[in-house]
Amino acid sequence: MRPNLHTAHPLNLLTRTLLLLALVLPLQAALPLKVVTWNLEWFPGKRPTASAAEAKTHMKDAQAALQKINPDIFIGVEVRDWASFHELVSIIPALTTHVVSSFIDPETAEIRPQQIGIASKLTCRAADWEPWKANIPNQARGFAFTALEQTNAKLLMVYGVHLKSNRGDPAEVALMRNDQAAQLIAQKPVIEKAFTGKNIAGWIVTGDFNTNHDNQFPLCKAISEMTAAGFCNTWANTPQQERLTWESARESQFKPTTFDYFMTHGLGNLSATMLKSPAEISDHRAIMLMVPQD
Repeated sequence: MRPNLHTAHPLNLLTRTLLLLALVLPLQAALPLKVVTWNLEWFPGKRPTASAAEAKTHMKDAQAALQKINPDIFIGVEVRDWASFHELVSIIPALTTHVVSSFIDPETAEIRPQQIGIASKLTCRAADWEPWKANIPNQARGFAFTALEQTNAKLLMVYGVHLKSNRGDPAEVALMRNDQAAQLIAQKPVIEKAFTGKNIAGWIVTGDFNTNHDNQFPLCKAISEMTAAGFCNTWANTPQQERLTWESARESQFKPTTFDYFMTHGLGNLSATMLKSPAEISDHRAIMLMVPQD
């Protein structure tokens, strides 16, 4: 009797299934990472003296928006503390809080309610935060840092930053921001040395830069200094009207402008996207960068 060529042996089915999974799983693992940065404006509450009711409403609205975005890596700027940031990202169970800064206000000597938090769905191999070095007196805030392991085992070095605000004398403000950009650039060889022998995929420096490359602040060279050091400005090819990440809801001397950035190194020429995040949550729009894993 001829064998039934149309009847598969159970072992053959199992083998084919395993082979199919072996082909599909790497494709799934190689999906780009959705990295999102958002200055949440005195979170929670939208002002430093917010009431409990205001903080609760702000938290609820921000959680709903973040859940829709569903980032793989999230950098929150202007968050009050670890507890607030952790509560925010807990709306997405896969997100783990890795670091939240505790910057001291140089004027009050108290912990500022404007911290930086980083959370992700990736394995975190290192996390830290540092205030800006006092190369110039009264430097506020600093940066948060994580080394995140991608599905290909390469490390993605992620920095969350909040550069000097535009409050004060323009020349002094620019001097501070230029110094802060120089400190960020100097971080790269330090971290490379600390991770000697590790496979680094690339670098992301992101957050509220309080400046832009549109010559709105001609004395400030933070963006140009970073691009000269080899960092990619992910807004470089985006029309200005498509990247107005800040718009004050109150009277302001500034028109809508670009303050929020992704600066990258070693990841190719990527372009960021501004998300349509609700204005009632923050005067800043969330921004997103899709980072390939290869």
